[in-house]
Amino acid sequence: MEKVISVVIPAYNSQDYIAECLDSFLTDKIMNDIEILVVNDGSTDNTAAIAQKYCERYPDTFRLFNKKNGGHGSGINYGIRYATGTFFKVVDSDDKIDTSYWPEYIELLKKLSGQNVDIVASDFITFDDKTGKQIKHWPATYQEAQYRGCVSLRDGEVEECIKMHHMTIRTRILQEHHIVIDENHFYVDAEYITYPIPYADRVYFDPHILYHYRLGRTGQTMRPEVMIRNKERHRYVMEQLLRFYDDCKERQEQLGITEGQMEYIARCIGQMVESHFQIYLSMGFHKGLRKQLKDWDTSLKVQYPQVYAATRKKSIDMLRKTNYIILPIGAIVYRIVKG
Repeated sequence: MEKVISVVIPAYNSQDYIAECLDSFLTDKIMNDIEILVVNDGSTDNTAAIAQKYCERYPDTFRLFNKKNGGHGSGINYGIRYATGTFFKVVDSDDKIDTSYWPEYIELLKKLSGQNVDIVASDFITFDDKTGKQIKHWPATYQEAQYRGCVSLRDGEVEECIKMHHMTIRTRILQEHHIVIDENHFYVDAEYITYPIPYADRVYFDPHILYHYRLGRTGQTMRPEVMIRNKERHRYVMEQLLRFYDDCKERQEQLGITEGQMEYIARCIGQMVESHFQIYLSMGFHKGLRKQLKDWDTSLKVQYPQVYAATRKKSIDMLRKTNYIILPIGAIVYRIVKG
């Protein structure tokens, strides 16, 4: 039976979380419609053994791939290579989906599979690792009128970037256009949501919460102290995205990329720029920091004015308007807000 969706789960040393993740997909009436691809990324704990039990219990649904460690991007690449479903979704091994909505979501995908829909974007929530309580609800779109309908990326109708946790994408877009994510790097979610955009158009906005994203886990890559440690890795991915932007500009006519798509790509990269500002703020009062930030941001303005203008945080506007002089004040505020 043809699978409606392939869910790839990159997993590295996730023995404390992966059972909860995999359990969230278990709903009897739709098991034949889904495939769950667990990519064990060189784990040294019991991650693979736990996943194997699901493969043995549901051999037509769960598949386990064991590979050398290559990072989150390599797990996504494996999933793209072996996926057979009409649609494709990435779910991290320490996260989960809303089991109660999952069967309804599969029915929605069945309905949309025969329509001209490239991306399905659903709401998601963040929840606290220790308490399990919801932290924040992230809408797929802030325009209520767009829900339960399709809008066009090509026509510039998608204003907010669709995050990985929102996104389900048609598999053939990834496979036919050879989408490859950087391996052995953090923060490659930004590549995953951006690289397919030249080949995608119609987006369906689903108002239901599907994805539950865990926050507060020790070592999580978006924690301020971890981002400081991985500053250069973050910058590498951002620079990769800027090279991608250059390539899209150069081949815009050849690939048929519209201005609406280019603006959307710029906004996606703009979010990485915002995260990079966050790293500078979290570094506080390091010597020479203001000059570093000013030089980098000035270079961005000259080389990539559309990306520069795509940032939307008021704190960045204030830093730019004050010639970055208020960076130390911003660092204090950032520390207070982050606790």
